[in-house]
Amino acid sequence: MGARERPGIGAAFLFPSPAKAGEPVRYELARAWLLEAERIAGVPKHDGSSWHAYRRGWATSRKHLPDVDVAAAGGWKSTETLRRCYQQPDPATILAVVLGGVELREQQA
Repeated sequence: MGARERPGIGAAFLFPSPAKAGEPVRYELARAWLLEAERIAGVPKHDGSSWHAYRRGWATSRKHLPDVDVAAAGGWKSTETLRRCYQQPDPATILAVVLGGVELREQQA
């Protein structure tokens, strides 16, 4: 992915490889970093793979924003996967839905 796709960060990788200049960090190394960071922080391993749980939390916390923008910012190619796999129900949003209804009235002729 180059500067054209992500103009805000320029031509550099967000996570460059520490071993190979001009290449991104390998998934295995990034996963090892994540597991080590969780261990140091005393954070229990989340359900649903290494990065998936964090992406799911990120997407769920942005449900109040337009799906198309959340998908673009999160790197999803479509909103379908974002909605199906990443946005999850949560108690606060469910309560807001229950309490946020409006009164419906019949149209006067």
